[in-house]
Amino acid sequence: MKQLIIQPVYTVKLPSTKKTVTFRPFTVKEEKALLLALQENNVETVAAALKSTVYACTNGKVDPDTHPYYDMEFLFLHIRSKSVGEIVNLIGKCDCKENAQTEFQVDITTAKLEPEPTGNIKIKIPNTNYSISLRHPTLSNFIESFATLDNLSSGIETVAGCIEQIYTEEEIIETTLEEKIEFINSMTPLQQKDIVKFLDSMPLVKIDSSYTCKHCGLHHEHTLSGFENFFL
Repeated sequence: MKQLIIQPVYTVKLPSTKKTVTFRPFTVKEEKALLLALQENNVETVAAALKSTVYACTNGKVDPDTHPYYDMEFLFLHIRSKSVGEIVNLIGKCDCKENAQTEFQVDITTAKLEPEPTGNIKIKIPNTNYSISLRHPTLSNFIESFATLDNLSSGIETVAGCIEQIYTEEEIIETTLEEKIEFINSMTPLQQKDIVKFLDSMPLVKIDSSYTCKHCGLHHEHTLSGFENFFL
């Protein structure tokens, strides 16, 4: 029997490169896998599910292992919007009374990236002959090192994994991940300053949201970030 393909195809520009990529909505089967991952309430499991979904829905054309984390989050939001809808239902809290909750909605198509991506940068390590080429972390970097968006500078493996090259004026130095980790650990805080600044200022996907408490009428405004806020 001939296979019937009924999935539409959409396009979006990736924030880091501004290149247009095509994607399809996720299937019911893929949605079930995402829901199961979410039920585990484990960031590592959810991130792995997001990675798998992005790869499948772009027909392997977008590899999460080679794109910055924020590209994957931004792309997933677009995939999600074309799969189950643009609106996400959330619950807001208020301090006016115990367990005061108010249901509200956000439109994920209003997502924005702040600050604007800068691409890879080159950093001269102070008081040495070394320079490095540095990129922003991929989703896999987060999974592998258990780093968090709130404290990127503490994930030494994440930092090492973001080093593309170590070089001097005379040569490019071939290094393993272990050697990069040792390189980072041998630095003084001053030598790490520009590296930490670059990683801590990584762009984030953000959605502005607001709701009025149904119990007391107080208006709340929040900026949501992190795919756990609008996963499904």
